[in-house]
Amino acid sequence: MPRPHHVDGVPLPAERVRLASGRSLAFELVGAGPGHPVVLVLHGTPDSRLATPPDPLVPSVTQILVDRPGFGDSDVDPDATPSSVADDLAETCGLLGFERIGVMAWSAGALFALALAARHPSLVGRLVLAAPLAPAGSWAETAPDRFHFEHADIVDIAPLLVPEGIDLEAAVQIVLGDESAARQREILSIPGAAERLGLAVMGSVQSGLVGLQRDLAAQLLMPDLASIAAPCHIVVGAEDATCPPAMGQWLAGRMTHSATTLQRVAGAGHAFPLLRWTELVMAAAEAG
Repeated sequence: MPRPHHVDGVPLPAERVRLASGRSLAFELVGAGPGHPVVLVLHGTPDSRLATPPDPLVPSVTQILVDRPGFGDSDVDPDATPSSVADDLAETCGLLGFERIGVMAWSAGALFALALAARHPSLVGRLVLAAPLAPAGSWAETAPDRFHFEHADIVDIAPLLVPEGIDLEAAVQIVLGDESAARQREILSIPGAAERLGLAVMGSVQSGLVGLQRDLAAQLLMPDLASIAAPCHIVVGAEDATCPPAMGQWLAGRMTHSATTLQRVAGAGHAFPLLRWTELVMAAAEAG
């Protein structure tokens, strides 16, 4: 049964499922309970399941907030790939008794949402990709100024993104960034959001840097977009400097077997999902 998400502003501890591999995956169920649509929420990078608004409750929808392997309270999988993470997520849904879900993914979470839809089409009824990150193979076209790294660079890059042992003040600065006034405005407009997202960043290295390294490696892989059949709604922010609108357009143009729609939000930066959480979750729940 879903529990309250927080008490007096303090997030509750995660629950866990034990996977067939022996690893545990951490999650929270937030929302309406049995008989209502279920939406799996996938966080970005560097993040954890706390990358939501301070109160992510959406009436009439049950949300599964998960920590991907190596993030937050989930066990590390040093060999994780988008495909293996997708299988872990599908197994988790099965253990929780959910046979049909919607998926709402923010930023780099989109890469794992796409893998889940490609590998488990009977599970995923609908995708919503909010400010999605496209794979590195698209960046020459979609983000020509973005740093292009290779697999050998990952070990050096990960601690630069989030140092192990980071404190909340430094994590909040990572959250706010310095490249987008729109992103800062969105985060600071919600009381407690900056601190909560800071905790999410801290959670990304809670078990070390392996989870972050595996997420960086995932960006170098090309998802099997043409095999995805689930309807997909892509929402991009016109002022998003982290995942520019061209990334969403690129993904939409290659999902040839999915009924894909693309929405561009004027004035929005990378943190617009915080302000549109209910709208995005409800859109994912429509065919969940």
